[in-house]
Amino acid sequence: MTAPSAPETTSEQELTAGSTDRRGLRALAWWRTHCHPMHGDPGTRARLRRARTHLDLLRVNAAVHLARQMGAVPRDRPAPDWKVTAALDLARVLAHVKEHDPRHPMRAAGWKSFPRDRKESEAGDERPLLSEVRFKRLLETGSGEEKVLAFTRLIALLDGRVNVAQVASDFLNWNHPDYGDRVRERWAFHYLAAGDAAPAAPPTHTEDPE
Repeated sequence: MTAPSAPETTSEQELTAGSTDRRGLRALAWWRTHCHPMHGDPGTRARLRRARTHLDLLRVNAAVHLARQMGAVPRDRPAPDWKVTAALDLARVLAHVKEHDPRHPMRAAGWKSFPRDRKESEAGDERPLLSEVRFKRLLETGSGEEKVLAFTRLIALLDGRVNVAQVASDFLNWNHPDYGDRVRERWAFHYLAAGDAAPAAPPTHTEDPE
């Protein structure tokens, strides 16, 4: 029986091709340690998937570790409630990822080329994996359990293969009072295969974990 190969390594430049948020890199390292199908901990992954409340998540050391890595549990000042709960919920979401894909999630799920006036029913192989109706519903997703379910369903649609760093960064910013709209705009451009024209990513976060 052959030994499992070591986790794949990816340069920071490749990982941040669609995001400048350092938290994405930390989330990817966390996922490889705790949730990678071959090199993570199956027990931790199962507990994260079963969790339904934030109290459940606080009983899983890996979830608290991720919250610290995301800067949601700083030493010197209290974090906003939305930031703590989003970081804990992110652990549930990433537990469903099977493989890191460096593409933006909407490049994998969206149109293969700019649709112009084409209808989905007429696009053939160019049609998006994620329908336009479901994509619009994703853009309207709020916070909390609604967001967890929406991202989990997207990961399932992509057969568990997503850009872990991008998903983590954008999940945390999805409902951000200043950056949330820009994140959704970028997803829309990538969905329409127009990523080169997408608005700039939100500024890099500089909070360091404990």
